Amino acid sequence: ISLPSIEMASSPKTFALQDALPPYPVPNLDETCEVYLRSLKPLLSDEQYEHSQAVVADFIREGGQGLELQKVIEERAQEHKNWMEEWWLRTAYLMTRQTQAIHVNWWGVFPDWGVKLTNVQAAALMLASTLEFKRALDLQELPPETVRGNPLCMHQFSLVFGTTRIPCEGEDIIETHSDSRHVAVFRNDHVFTFTPYHADDSVFSVAELAASLQAILDASSSVLEDSEEPSVSVLTSMDRDKWASVRTDMMERSATNRASIRAVETAMYCLTFEDSSPSSKQEVAQQCFAGDGRNKWFDKSFTTFVFDNGRGGCNAEHSPVDAMVCVAMFDYVVKRTRDKVITQRAHLFDTLPRDAVPAPTKLKWELWPALSMSIETASVELQQLINDVSVRVFKFKHYGKSFIKRYKMHPDFFVQMALQLTYFRLHGECVATYETGHTRAFYHGRTETIRTCSSESVTFCRTMQDSSKSAEDRFEALKNAISAHGDYATRALSGTACDRHLLGLQIAAYLSGTSPRPAIFTDTAYKKSGGGGNFVLSTSNVGYTPLFGGFAPMTKHGYGACYSILDSRINISTSSWNSCEHTDCQKFGESLVRALIDLQQLCIAANPPLPPPSKL
Repeated sequence: ISLPSIEMASSPKTFALQDALPPYPVPNLDETCEVYLRSLKPLLSDEQYEHSQAVVADFIREGGQGLELQKVIEERAQEHKNWMEEWWLRTAYLMTRQTQAIHVNWWGVFPDWGVKLTNVQAAALMLASTLEFKRALDLQELPPETVRGNPLCMHQFSLVFGTTRIPCEGEDIIETHSDSRHVAVFRNDHVFTFTPYHADDSVFSVAELAASLQAILDASSSVLEDSEEPSVSVLTSMDRDKWASVRTDMMERSATNRASIRAVETAMYCLTFEDSSPSSKQEVAQQCFAGDGRNKWFDKSFTTFVFDNGRGGCNAEHSPVDAMVCVAMFDYVVKRTRDKVITQRAHLFDTLPRDAVPAPTKLKWELWPALSMSIETASVELQQLINDVSVRVFKFKHYGKSFIKRYKMHPDFFVQMALQLTYFRLHGECVATYETGHTRAFYHGRTETIRTCSSESVTFCRTMQDSSKSAEDRFEALKNAISAHGDYATRALSGTACDRHLLGLQIAAYLSGTSPRPAIFTDTAYKKSGGGGNFVLSTSNVGYTPLFGGFAPMTKHGYGACYSILDSRINISTSSWNSCEHTDCQKFGESLVRALIDLQQLCIAANPPLPPPSKL
């Protein structure tokens, strides 16, 4: 379910295979509904399931609404190589009106560097590595990613840099400035831009980058407290329609504000110097997720954070680019940064005279009473949202993918079953569970839902809690659940799972003015199974790297769970809403750790080592 790390190569070119990718498939209607019904089985009573069966049967019958809506999709697929691409971007992201902060953006924590670095040193090294990645991308020196030898769509990589979600009333738009050459830097609500390139287009050296960044720090720290900058960035956390209105007013009333806003929106990306020194990854996670809400332009494709003690992390906007694409970039940046620290550190930071690099540009803002009030209101509302979300980080050190693979099980599927067992133990039931799968085997493919909760996973959870069951019974139930999950994951990656197809049918019904609204979408089972963004347990594997991150729960009574699986450990993050008295991400994480330990003991108990051969 995760993607391989990117390595530099001379060929083939990054986007060379795009046209050869197959179109996004239109699944068979009957097959989609069969998959959907199978996912309902473990979540409904027999009576509820019979009702949903009847609803689905009516939907797909000859002359029913389903076949008409299927024709709409099939006709659309004749005109669009990816019939879902625009529909997904608009309905899942651009048309949503709630704040980007917390609800949409995700966060990441970078591993420690292995040596002590100042904030300027760490920022300069990461910036140099990020610019190397961008140059390789611009020159198409990054080879297309592959899974089992098959190429994956690389389109999203073209949207990583210079991209911003622009607020508009009713529906936002995505802007990408691929020729952008400047970086926006935040510190203490001050915003600067600088261009890390020479006139001949060569990239600044690490020493030059450090000199430029130091100049920004000096300028942002030399002001008096009574002349603090306005926290304009918090406006990006507003309800999208409200932010669109405020932004339009700012742009129309002030040329200064217009120039400053556009300087940030057209930047390659944002870099934020946080004025804190987190002592743990838990603290880094909290700061990157939201912190105090300041110095974060939530509309930007990604922001890199550097703390006073050299630690690092990120916050990224989800609309145009899925997390694993950014993770691939950050994985490269972190590896290259570590290489520089190890091999070149002694020669990287030669002291340069102050005039060795051009002075950064400080962005200015003009305020008026209504704008000041908007900033104050946005700040208070964001703080309330920050206060409502909890995130916890757990470093599971007992084992990792090496142990799991020893028992011939897929590491990701194994952790998914541990998550199912965790929820079952805490809440006495199994619930609709989302795991991120990708469809990048197809042209402009994005994501598809892997529905983790299955009849087999429920049987596994019940077997684990049944004291009369033997270790062999439990291990067999675990293997069956993992096998079922693998089958569904294969469906998702091949574009034949049910969620995107069902959403497409729902959109087709809306656009076609279908009346009455198809009962399959008003049936309570649709929402209970996760439809319409209602997965109680929202999970994602960010790969097999030391990077890890997280996100908010999808529902108010749900959990978020994110993890990365290394050879000998698993990095885990959990999240929940404080306003829900039934969920607690600390308890969930602790229970997950216990579940992972129990599964380790189960594997060992059910598979005792063979006795040594007889000496006779």
